[in-house]
Amino acid sequence: MAKVPRNFRLLEELEKGEKGLGAEACSYGLDNPEDLLMSDWNGTILGPPHSVHENRIYSVKMHCGDQYPDKPPTIQFVSMVNLPCVNQRNGMVDPAQLPCLANWKRENTMETILIELRRYMASSQCFALYRALLRETPHIQLPAEVREAWRPVADPLRHLVRRSFRRNRADTSPRLVYPALAAGYRMLALLRNAAQRDASSSPSSPSAHAAVLRFLASRQAERRRSLAAKEAHPPYSRNPPKPSSAPREGTLPLLRRIGPSEYETPHRPLPSSALSGTGRRRVPHVDMAGDFPFLRLTKPQPALLSRILTRKIRRRQRRFDAAKAMGEEGVADAELEDEWERSVRNLSENGGRWRAEWERTAREMQGRRGGTVPETGETTYREELWRNGVQYIHEQLTREREDQVARARALRDLVIRERELAEKEKAERKAERRRRWEEKMKAMGAEIPNETDERSQTSKATF
Repeated sequence: MAKVPRNFRLLEELEKGEKGLGAEACSYGLDNPEDLLMSDWNGTILGPPHSVHENRIYSVKMHCGDQYPDKPPTIQFVSMVNLPCVNQRNGMVDPAQLPCLANWKRENTMETILIELRRYMASSQCFALYRALLRETPHIQLPAEVREAWRPVADPLRHLVRRSFRRNRADTSPRLVYPALAAGYRMLALLRNAAQRDASSSPSSPSAHAAVLRFLASRQAERRRSLAAKEAHPPYSRNPPKPSSAPREGTLPLLRRIGPSEYETPHRPLPSSALSGTGRRRVPHVDMAGDFPFLRLTKPQPALLSRILTRKIRRRQRRFDAAKAMGEEGVADAELEDEWERSVRNLSENGGRWRAEWERTAREMQGRRGGTVPETGETTYREELWRNGVQYIHEQLTREREDQVARARALRDLVIRERELAEKEKAERKAERRRRWEEKMKAMGAEIPNETDERSQTSKATF
């Protein structure tokens, strides 16, 4: 893969920075317009909202070395800023503490670094809150039964703090970050009030300590419900069973072979008494997947059916590839082998008169244009490869095609019978509704119109 040279890459970034095509929260440009090597750059970062850096503008200097963009540039803050990744003495950014510099990629740009620094400003207070919460958790004295209920977790409060921050670490929107920080500071105040600094002292606020215990009890109940739901639904558990393509117990085959290219459906259509749900027959339809017909009964498509169709399609594709490889390359190699065998046989029979035979064989090989296998009295490599390789695979594909046509014919007949039964059952339901309506009208003493009169009145109303 071609690499963009250093100067071309810097010219592209310079054009993007001067035209203001990047992010609005940061900007960058050359420190000295006469610098032909384009090594020194200036950048500005607008402080993120809802943080201590809001409405502040920070200036940085960036130096792109000779190996840029294979290696990251050096970053130095000109403005004073309090960040864990910035050296407070000289303003240099520690590459090991900034993810985009620690895991530098050639695709990264100076704009990427500025955006990452701005995001780091917004997350610094999250780190401070995280460390403050973890410092308070060891001072909360928990009863033995609470610790026993949370096993194998050693410290439940520490575990919940880490899980909450891990769950919300991808949130960058102020709409989500600000309420999360507010809830975190409320929890920090609660933990400080419930803290017990030494073994002989009591909690600062017994009500706060009771609130912490209630919080743990609610999370424990939620944990039990989650574990019970996972056990009740194995696909969503931690160790779901591996899917199997084996027939499930109690299922009946849809098709049964009764001849070389003939199938029947012994168990369908189902009687109306065996229909589930509303009791109304839903007519299936025949669908195709890679020229393999199947009966679509429900949606979404079952995973077992998808695996079987995928396996059939891949097996047929492997046969196509094998036949193509043998027809294009294998036959030519077999012809060369036959010519070699013929030349060796002629050499052994004719002694030294082999050169004229070799020249004639070479001319025949140059003039050959392929085609069907000639019927000769001897068995050659080419004939064996064609008969036991190419023709055999073609016969398998033909038999498979005929079998799929027979299956499609049986499925089509099943759909026709299902549709006829659905129309018949619909007419029966209509007649049953008519009968119940007539009985109701007779019980009320009303006159019952004939169906022909109703149809004539409907046609007159239509006109």
